[in-house]
Amino acid sequence: MGNFYSKRYWSVGFQSRLYDRLSPESYFESMRRVVAQLPKEKFLSLLDAGCGSGLLLNFLQEAIREGMDYTGIDLLESGVGQTLLRAQELGIADRVSCFQSDLTSPLPANTEKFDVVVGHFSLYPLATDELRQVALKNLSTLLKSKGLLVLVNPSIGYDADLIVDQSIQLVRERYGFFSSLVKQYFIYPFTKLIGLRFIQKQLNSKSWKAYTREEFSREMEHAGFKALHVEEVYAGGAFLGCFVRNQ
Repeated sequence: MGNFYSKRYWSVGFQSRLYDRLSPESYFESMRRVVAQLPKEKFLSLLDAGCGSGLLLNFLQEAIREGMDYTGIDLLESGVGQTLLRAQELGIADRVSCFQSDLTSPLPANTEKFDVVVGHFSLYPLATDELRQVALKNLSTLLKSKGLLVLVNPSIGYDADLIVDQSIQLVRERYGFFSSLVKQYFIYPFTKLIGLRFIQKQLNSKSWKAYTREEFSREMEHAGFKALHVEEVYAGGAFLGCFVRNQ
């Protein structure tokens, strides 16, 4: 796909909500796995670093109603706007804030420290090791001393066909056979055509970063983090890792 498409892939997707509508169920399942890793106590403060259109709010809404404070940051104004709109639609806007920021730039000096920082598929478009290290250092400064960093990054096993196949199975199990047929024949062909295959092409060309398990752990160690847990998600197409700062 052309350079025009590449530059506007995220902004158009967020603004039009195509990103929401076409996201595969396997992607949502990876968000559920992120939420499952979070500390169980109430009144957590959470930073969603690279929040996109705020899809994670769908899976955090109950925790937010019970006392969690959510802050989202995203490079794109369209992502910030959609996140705030989603919070209003879910009835949780009073505990949600969001602002525009580049993860590789110093964040506002008055930004608070967080119990949890989540980066769900947000660092891998930073193609160089140096840029990702800058982003990780910035996120480190936003964590409380015993805070948790939860990242999801694509792996070298990223495969659009496997992601769609798993998503159809998950929809069938969660929502029933008819819903899975609708997704299989009317939604996921577009998911694969204008979404997953584009991402796979970017990963294969090394424009965006795809990891081995060893590369993921090594990058985090270099940034000063210790791994607590790493698992495969997204039909084997990504790693989810939980990290704390080395003391």
